[in-house]
Amino acid sequence: MNRNFYPFLLFFFLINLHFSASGQSILSRRSGISKVPERGIVMMVGGGLTAVRSSICGSPSCNDFGPTVGVGALYKLSPLLGVSGQLDYARLGASEKDPRRPLDVSFRSEVISLSLTGVYNLLDSYAGSAGYRSTRKRFIVPYARAGVGFIYYTPTSFPGQERLNDSQTTYDPEKNYPALALAIPFGGGLRFRVNDEYSVATEVMYHITSTDYLDNIGPELLPAASKDHYMLAAVKLMYTPKFQNKIFSKKYSSR
Repeated sequence: MNRNFYPFLLFFFLINLHFSASGQSILSRRSGISKVPERGIVMMVGGGLTAVRSSICGSPSCNDFGPTVGVGALYKLSPLLGVSGQLDYARLGASEKDPRRPLDVSFRSEVISLSLTGVYNLLDSYAGSAGYRSTRKRFIVPYARAGVGFIYYTPTSFPGQERLNDSQTTYDPEKNYPALALAIPFGGGLRFRVNDEYSVATEVMYHITSTDYLDNIGPELLPAASKDHYMLAAVKLMYTPKFQNKIFSKKYSSR
């Protein structure tokens, strides 16, 4: 490519960036005005992909990325703080690809998790500065989540690096499944406001667990192995019921 073309590309990129920012600013001014307080119940549903870090797999290259779906509810205590309950299903999977531990084994694990987390908005949901809060809500709000929960899991391990199917030979379970374990989820995301009722959030959550058996391979086979963990990356649709909007609008407008 001719080097004289690069300045043109840079100029085109900067112009695009300017108009994109201007458009977002106009959209924010037009659709961000709201008299509905940031309090009350929000319903959530979403889905995405999973990855696992287990005794036999500690990198993306050995992961068999599976699906995750979930439902939950968020109670917004204020424009900054909230409490969330979440029920998720995740399918985890990976294959042994470490030449130092040639087990020639793969696994798949079905995981159901129930968690309670605190949610903290890294920016106030409302625009404004220096102690001033406007009636315009932000289009994008980054947030952090952390809490505690339980997982209910059933793993299956099998030889080779093929996907599990009905004809696949499987190894004996290392313990009695389904089994329960403690989990500590933490992470965060970005919430994009559509209007007073709907928002869309992109979120990544990492789950530290108390079990070493998500892959059906415990310390008996790999004594130096640590606990198994997993990650969920999801897109969520968030819905605030209309009747709640009316209740809180009347409640706070009367003050």
